[in-house]
Amino acid sequence: MGLRLFRRLSVPVVLITLAGCSVSALDLEQPDIDPSIVTGSINPAAETSQSPMLPAGTEAMLHAMVAEMGEGLDGALPLSWTDEDNGVRGVISHIYDDGTCRSFVTTRESFDGISLYRGTACPSPEFGWQIQAFEAV
Repeated sequence: MGLRLFRRLSVPVVLITLAGCSVSALDLEQPDIDPSIVTGSINPAAETSQSPMLPAGTEAMLHAMVAEMGEGLDGALPLSWTDEDNGVRGVISHIYDDGTCRSFVTTRESFDGISLYRGTACPSPEFGWQIQAFEAV
């Protein structure tokens, strides 16, 4: 009879002990999410610069345009340009004087096809001519 009583009492005692172990991990005063237990987290992305992402070859196109046109707009159009480092080429078909800036229309030919672009280049005292806008038409 003593063994039966021991078995009957040991099961509830074991269950109470195990329940106490599982509840002791909870902090009832702060029901917020624990930030120390984060799995699969990703580092935040680095901030990108405000300059527009330009396709390969735009620097070669700008250099060819500025070299041919000089200070005025009396150069010969259409004007071909090539960027052999990137395998890109194109033709500038129009250049418009917008006061201090120049708007232009150019093609861009590369391995992924031929596209028509419209852009604006403006002079900068620190960096020379800079492309301010460049978008596919």
